[in-house]
Amino acid sequence: MTTNAPILLSDEQVRKYIADGYIRIDYQVDPQVHATIARKLTEMIEEGPNLGNNVLPRVPEFRHVLNAPEVRGALVSLLGPDYIEHPHRYCHDRRPLEENPDNISELVEKSAHQDSYTPMSAPRQHYPRLARIIYYPQDTPIELGPTHVTAGTSYHKRVTDGDRRDGQPMSGPAGSLWITHFDVIHATGANVSEQIRHMIKFIYVMRNGPTTPAWDCREREWRNPTERECPGDLEVAWSHIWDWMCGKGDRFESFRAGARAAAVSSNGGPMQLADRAAGADLNDALAAINELGALGADAAPAVPALANLLNQDPQPVRVAATYALGAIGAPAVPHLLNRLDEAGRGGWEKDGQVGWDEGSVHMSDEAHALAAVGAPAVDPLIRMLRDGSEWSRSCAAFALGEMDGGGTMATPELTAMLDDDSHRLVRTAIDSLGMVGGDTARAVPRLARFLVENRPDWEENLTGRRAWCARDRVRINAAIALMRLAQVSAAEEALVQALDDETGYVSLYAAEALRTQGAPAGLQAALEMALAQRWDASLSAERPW
Repeated sequence: MTTNAPILLSDEQVRKYIADGYIRIDYQVDPQVHATIARKLTEMIEEGPNLGNNVLPRVPEFRHVLNAPEVRGALVSLLGPDYIEHPHRYCHDRRPLEENPDNISELVEKSAHQDSYTPMSAPRQHYPRLARIIYYPQDTPIELGPTHVTAGTSYHKRVTDGDRRDGQPMSGPAGSLWITHFDVIHATGANVSEQIRHMIKFIYVMRNGPTTPAWDCREREWRNPTERECPGDLEVAWSHIWDWMCGKGDRFESFRAGARAAAVSSNGGPMQLADRAAGADLNDALAAINELGALGADAAPAVPALANLLNQDPQPVRVAATYALGAIGAPAVPHLLNRLDEAGRGGWEKDGQVGWDEGSVHMSDEAHALAAVGAPAVDPLIRMLRDGSEWSRSCAAFALGEMDGGGTMATPELTAMLDDDSHRLVRTAIDSLGMVGGDTARAVPRLARFLVENRPDWEENLTGRRAWCARDRVRINAAIALMRLAQVSAAEEALVQALDDETGYVSLYAAEALRTQGAPAGLQAALEMALAQRWDASLSAERPW
């Protein structure tokens, strides 16, 4: 660890991160560090195997990069000072292509994707609770096949043809490093050089929802970034994310205070704006949606029309409509709940309206909109937790979790959901409990039991070759929730036992939960685990001891 104070991001850098989904970080590290990392990674790849999550102890020089004041400051700025280092990290090596393709652009575009939530999927979150570092230890010009990223796609539910075409190369000299929203769309570059390319991903997690800006905040009111790469104006969504990151009780405070609200009356009533929102011109549609959001409750007649824009293309339009509905507030709640109920009645069947893909779980846009509404949606969502389909109950639990402390009233119902037979419901309830907090005296012992109990009905392999089952994900979620909750002394024995869990993710999160709790016995157990699993990075095939 470095003793240097973190260098925090500016307002403009955070604005650009929210809008584009990524920013480049300039930092100072001895160039020899990058050369050493590149050499060790090449040795690892040539000797085999790619060590995956163990790449960090194999190449401890990464710590010089990850602990640089500028890099650490960026992570603090986006995730808070108590951010968590996710157990997953990976070296994506790209060897030169054996022959040059006829169409390099087409090859890159085909690979565009959003990463899965390792090892099994959790619902994708618009709020930037996870961040990913992308780092190159060697010079990475376009010929070496840098990763391509598509600005403004952090909130997309699918990869469109336009997203594929709009990807831009993240090229640069040795040591180049970016921090991205976890869900931003990116693609594998084509290496047409004669040199191997290394790109390493590290994942970081926000521990608890923000209560105050963690960056060098000089202006608490949102304004669109001066320079951005993404097309379209999603001010109603961006300002909402900004206010959440500022820890504001009203996550539309900036939007309501902006100049747009004063100018909206000259552009027609709600239904005229709704007609424009459904039009073919993207910029005009987004402008109309922003103006509907600025009208607040006065835009209630346009709620059904806005809701018809959800869960479909164009992706920027559905994102803007989601948060415009959130800004409209209480008048939107009944319609959004009815749509969730209708979707849930479609079931999990192949041709149903909804589904749960272990590679990528996208909750209905209605759930995101209800989370954005906040307090007026809490009681109706709690009622849906008690009486709804599996899908609608999952969406309701997710929405309440996205409210952080605003969803605390749901803690008893979320706790009751832990006894459900559906691992999907249980997983979502666990996640939400870890974020809403509240009186978790009943929840903590139940979460602790998940770490140690067997559930044969949750042992089916759900991810193919990776061989992960639902019980693995439940244990991981339980360990994360216990790590986030303040009072978990009742879970200490189970957390110590979980240090020996066959799934490394569980043991590492359990160790972090014990460290956070600070009880001497738990700290001693976590330290003993770390010492037992130490890695001597100086060893090699030629010098194994």
